[in-house]
Amino acid sequence: MPDLHSLPAGTRPTNAIRNNGPDELALERFKLRELAEGWPMYRDAREWENFRSLFHPGAFVYTTWSGRIGIEDFIKVSQDGMDQGAHIMHRVHGSSIDITPDARRAVVKMKATITQRFELPPDGIVVDAECDCRFCMFFEKDDSSNWGARFVRHFYEKDKLIPVDPRRIPKLDDEKLDALPASYRYLAYCQEACMPGVTVKKDMPQIRGNEHDDLLRQVKAWLEGENIEV
Repeated sequence: MPDLHSLPAGTRPTNAIRNNGPDELALERFKLRELAEGWPMYRDAREWENFRSLFHPGAFVYTTWSGRIGIEDFIKVSQDGMDQGAHIMHRVHGSSIDITPDARRAVVKMKATITQRFELPPDGIVVDAECDCRFCMFFEKDDSSNWGARFVRHFYEKDKLIPVDPRRIPKLDDEKLDALPASYRYLAYCQEACMPGVTVKKDMPQIRGNEHDDLLRQVKAWLEGENIEV
């Protein structure tokens, strides 16, 4: 029987500080949590200058619909999507933070729910696709001792589809649905159906699996000072 409740050996960053620890590191973790929560707070409110301040120049982020993309390009396509009617919101549920003892690098894992509203063809039935995830945000201090994110990925854990009007239920294509990743299939289905030109990435880290474990290994490498590309 597969082990469904343990993480792979060698993926825990043993040199990092989390919980308790020195007071000065607790203050650093508070700063990092505020930065991480800026993603949903600033992006949802279209506060783009504030959103940009969360990242170092040249940072990269990932989403199901964009894949790996530079932060400036991500802001641009997000703005374009909003102009075309895209409606994406987030709810934040909590964070855990691993920080190096010298307070130069950290990784924030922030639990959140992504909620995106769609009008599904062919009948224009309005639905909310909701996906529970964990943001995985790789932070580093620059030469001025300011924190900024270098990379942002997500663990996609589970999702669901909710009719906005309970009297109107959409009909879904079972074959298309079954071809999508289990942890974000309803979100992916709606994005491909409603976002012109979008083909959703099907290899995003989920709640388990090789991509999940590889991302944990990148977290460990980052906190051990390695130069990595995420």
